[in-house]
Amino acid sequence: MLDDEVPEGRWLAAVTRLQADYSRFVDAGDGEAFAGLYAAGGALVLGDREITGEQELAAFAAGAPRATHIQGVPSISVRRDGDIEAASSFAVFVTGTGAIFAGAYTDRMTWQDGRLLFARRHIDIRRSG
Repeated sequence: MLDDEVPEGRWLAAVTRLQADYSRFVDAGDGEAFAGLYAAGGALVLGDREITGEQELAAFAAGAPRATHIQGVPSISVRRDGDIEAASSFAVFVTGTGAIFAGAYTDRMTWQDGRLLFARRHIDIRRSG
């Protein structure tokens, strides 16, 4: 168990749900739901671009091309402060163009009001074409 007595099954399910919802909401262009996956002060980092704040995060998802994200099984560790770190690979298939992007996510997640949310998600695109 974690410091705050959060059962392992609960945080593991929360990590899975958060990562799945990220893909589902960005693929659908649902900016409002996407922005709701980030904690207050949370950030999405893509290359040298840092996207923060509810409006910027929502605009990012709403403006993303329609696609299908496939995420690999994450390597997960629980920090002493209760935050969770995860690393995983991904592939994105862009609808219409057939473009494929692949890379890695490095996540830090935090508990806020009983929900696990992204404190920071770093996207490293390693291949595009």
